[in-house]
Amino acid sequence: MKIAICIPRYGDTKGEFAISLARMVAHSLMAPPPATGPLEIEIFSISSSDLPHSRTELLKRAIMWQARYLLWLDSDHVFPRDTLLRLLRHKLPVVGCNQPRRSEPTGPVAVRLNDKGEMEHVWTTAALAQAGTVEEVYHVGLALCLIDMNVLHQVKAHVEKGVGWAQWAPFDRKLLPGTTARMGEDVSFFRELTDAGVKVYIDHGLSWAVGHIHERVITNADAEAQKDAWLAEQGGA
Repeated sequence: MKIAICIPRYGDTKGEFAISLARMVAHSLMAPPPATGPLEIEIFSISSSDLPHSRTELLKRAIMWQARYLLWLDSDHVFPRDTLLRLLRHKLPVVGCNQPRRSEPTGPVAVRLNDKGEMEHVWTTAALAQAGTVEEVYHVGLALCLIDMNVLHQVKAHVEKGVGWAQWAPFDRKLLPGTTARMGEDVSFFRELTDAGVKVYIDHGLSWAVGHIHERVITNADAEAQKDAWLAEQGGA
């Protein structure tokens, strides 16, 4: 069974991401194969500042390689070594992780529709993670998301009623209804899927184990605030 790992990046990947990726690939190939048969893994990556273009080209490469599944990974995340196998076990059309945003304060990327049809954030909690809850959502990020490539048949049938498959641009950032702001390329992609009737899910347990690598400026104000902890770690004054 072919698994295409697609990684859009801007410049170099983060070191901790590379370690997570290596561990995941090694574990996935060494573990007992799933019922669908042994895994064949290929990694596709494009370095560009144009994220919609990168994702479009990576999707094309996965299609040309005839991948059965596509695993999207962002190069600034860390994740457990059994990530791929855990997502495959769900046997869902689309299942991803609700990673925290790279900001302070941070919040989730997943969104669901409430009873009124309004969008609301989905929070991954320790309780949901402990319970291993898998929840249907309206959209999530593509930082860590597994897609059954068979859903493209369903999407194609829907798209052919509109712009046509040849003109399909799933990652073009669409306008948010009633505003001049635009969706992220990932939200636009999920909108294409849900409009075609494809269901999207998140794994709260795996989401809890995923990390978003965040960088910030360290100043002497931080050094002063952390003085006692730093001295204790050094074992002296």
